[in-house]
Amino acid sequence: MKRVPTVLAAITAAPLLCCAMDTSELPEVLGHLNGRPIRREELAGELAPQLAKLEFDRDAAQIRRVVRMCVDNEVYRRLIDAELKKYGITPSRAVAEEYLAGLLKLMPLSLSRANFEREISPRLETGDFQLKAAVHIYLERRFPPALLTVSPAEVARYYEYNRLRYRKPDHWDIGIIRIDRSRADAAEAAAAARARLLQGENFERVAQELDPEGAGGKLSSPEIRPLFARELAGMAPGDVSGVISSDDAYYVLLLRGREIGGMMALIEVAPFIVMEVSAAKDALALRRVLTELTAEAQISYAPL
Repeated sequence: MKRVPTVLAAITAAPLLCCAMDTSELPEVLGHLNGRPIRREELAGELAPQLAKLEFDRDAAQIRRVVRMCVDNEVYRRLIDAELKKYGITPSRAVAEEYLAGLLKLMPLSLSRANFEREISPRLETGDFQLKAAVHIYLERRFPPALLTVSPAEVARYYEYNRLRYRKPDHWDIGIIRIDRSRADAAEAAAAARARLLQGENFERVAQELDPEGAGGKLSSPEIRPLFARELAGMAPGDVSGVISSDDAYYVLLLRGREIGGMMALIEVAPFIVMEVSAAKDALALRRVLTELTAEAQISYAPL
């Protein structure tokens, strides 16, 4: 085992249920860890979907790569499970609560912290989160606190390096009238609708007449079609767009209002940054642990 992949994802990977290729052609025993067999049936939930992702002309090398990856993941899971037992740590609701309490101690008192706690609380019941918590507590016992603690300076630095992630998008409140090109007079109807709006006629009345199922409302920048964004860029609240043509329809827009986005304050996102940075530190520490454990373990793979 020459390298340790992103192990936190590996050890928390739950069995996947899907219709995938049959794995019965693989050997019954795919490898051994310290003399204990790693059986095909144990990995079926992970193997089948991974093999199904291969190209239709899958070859032996591709299959060996996937099987090796799944066997390695099982090795990591077993090694970590043994370490948790050695330290008397069992993934549970109580362990998850202890982990969350530790994170909250690192966070400033704020509305965002309360929002974070509400968002995370439902995860306390999930096996994946409980395992993540157990691994974190194990790492805290194994390594010096300074290695895993997240400082306010680190949070601030992470925020500065990732500022674009914390920009609130612009929001547009728009009305949309869509006239399908299948209508014989679609272009003329769109132009007439625009003229009526420019004369001050009620938008809802015109829309109900021409496009009863029309869409619109408050949309964020990522939700705005590029076709509309170009037109909206030069409009002010209350403006009516020109007739916008696409392959399947003509559109007329009314811009009711626009809310300019801005940067989220550090205090708003700090709780989530703490969790991200903590998880990254856990992953690095766990990589060190598994590198040591796999170097000491007796691992073999079945020939395919």
